[in-house]
Amino acid sequence: MLFASFALSLLTALAAAAPASQPEANEARDIIHPICLSPVYTGTPPNITAITPGTVVTGLYVSNSDTSTAGSAAILSTDTTIGRLNFDDGPGTIAAYMGYCSPFFLQIGTSDKSYKPLTWDFTEVDNVWDAGYDKIIKAKASGSSEFLACKGLKTTASDPYTLYLQTGTDRPVGLCATTKLKISKNGLKLAGTK
Repeated sequence: MLFASFALSLLTALAAAAPASQPEANEARDIIHPICLSPVYTGTPPNITAITPGTVVTGLYVSNSDTSTAGSAAILSTDTTIGRLNFDDGPGTIAAYMGYCSPFFLQIGTSDKSYKPLTWDFTEVDNVWDAGYDKIIKAKASGSSEFLACKGLKTTASDPYTLYLQTGTDRPVGLCATTKLKISKNGLKLAGTK
């Protein structure tokens, strides 16, 4: 109870000290989260979007099938609530803060097929992605920028698509679309950068 009271007091003080002007629709600002001690962004954060014209998945966003479970599948859906998205081409990581102080990192799973499942996990692995604003995302190890977005045969139109990195020609059973992914430049990238 004492901690909750302290956090509320700190948030109230931060709100009172904030400038009176409101950010514009696509402007993002840093605010320090009192519990995580990491920046929390306001405004419209960047998204990872399927961009291949003429496919059923064009314009859908990368999200998480279960934001409470590490290792859950990366999906394409209409959901834009992935949380704060960070990417860093140096170590080659893509991370999303989905309601946690620690990020989920976008990982490439293993498979004996040419399509590799994408998952969100708490474990950071370097040199996975070549990524940047308005740049097609590419897997560093395989050099592939092709992704499969697939649904099972018994799904509805509103069900999300499961994401795979495509490194060959194999395809899962079901409805699949080949697409490329890009990080939109809606907000800020890494904390403290412009």
